[in-house]
Amino acid sequence: MVSRRSPAQGQLPLSLSVAGEERPPLPARVSLPLAADGHAPFDDEAYFFEPWWPGAHATLKRDGDRLVLGTEHLSDPLLAFPELAQLAARIRADGVIIEGTLLALDADGRPDPRLLRRRLGGDADNEIAEGAFVATDMPYLDGRPLSRLPFVERRRRLAAAFDDSDHGVLSRGIVGEGRMLGRAVAALGLTAISARRLDARWKGGPAGDAWLRLPVVEPRTAETTPFLVLLERLPLGD
Repeated sequence: MVSRRSPAQGQLPLSLSVAGEERPPLPARVSLPLAADGHAPFDDEAYFFEPWWPGAHATLKRDGDRLVLGTEHLSDPLLAFPELAQLAARIRADGVIIEGTLLALDADGRPDPRLLRRRLGGDADNEIAEGAFVATDMPYLDGRPLSRLPFVERRRRLAAAFDDSDHGVLSRGIVGEGRMLGRAVAALGLTAISARRLDARWKGGPAGDAWLRLPVVEPRTAETTPFLVLLERLPLGD
């Protein structure tokens, strides 16, 4: 989760959304943005940096009493990870679509992309795996698109609408200091960070410089830690 300091101090503040009197229906599908490949971590106050999680790009939709989790895979992730149905109670808004990353955690609580592929394909019934969802952006709230708002404002509204739990968390991130975050995630065993422009509007398809995947080239210096412990160890404020 991010600090409640102002953006000028390097973090993203929170704010509550205003619900409309009548909620329009959510679209059946949304086109997700596609990150462009960058070269290496950099520092820039125009960007929000967060870890790049080894999982599947996904959406979480709450529409009344119905929760829908979607990925690029054909299978229904909620069938593979029924424990994620409890995330409906952690969303304090309706008519919501949240963008994030679906993870499969192994018996030691570490993200395992191989295990995620097997579980989504129905081939991991005998392997211990728990689902987790990392929420990063929110293109719809109260059934209305937030696409014209900058990422920094969508992030404020997401932080106000989504509560952390054992299976779902708001992604941690920091403004401006990509090199520092790159060193931190390399030490924890991750291989890339994400960089999103604070002023970027929501747009499906290739994101250009609005969203970059930046590989981390430093060698790993420690064993990958369990998912929730890893988040707590990142040098990011609450």
